Amino acid sequence: MNDLALLYRDTIKRHAADPVGFRHPIDATHQHEADNPLCGDRILVQLRIVNDRLEAAAFDGEACAICMASASLLCEAVPGHPVNYLENLHDRLLAAFDGEHDLAGMETLSPLLGVKPYPSRIRCATLPWTAARSAL
Repeated sequence: MNDLALLYRDTIKRHAADPVGFRHPIDATHQHEADNPLCGDRILVQLRIVNDRLEAAAFDGEACAICMASASLLCEAVPGHPVNYLENLHDRLLAAFDGEHDLAGMETLSPLLGVKPYPSRIRCATLPWTAARSAL
């Protein structure tokens, strides 16, 4: 098993089992619900933004392990950063799945690229990020 596959498997298992921000009340100022009818994922991403800074992120919903882990990674990565940080992560993640960019400097998200060989699962990994971007 290559390093990315091992990192992917371990990260997905860890974040899906104990997701950061899952059903955590944050007094959200922004939120968006998105779904993936092919997989059955439905996720609500909530953000608390004050003075153009992401103070907190949380999520709720029913989703597969990949989507849950991705939402957990989002909730772990964005608090404390300006809003454009989330926008940049979203854009770079989508570009990495399209092969147009790598995730250099964002190694915490690189395990999500483990689904790249499975095109039908890419939407599972990107759904929380797309919902967060739409919430803005």
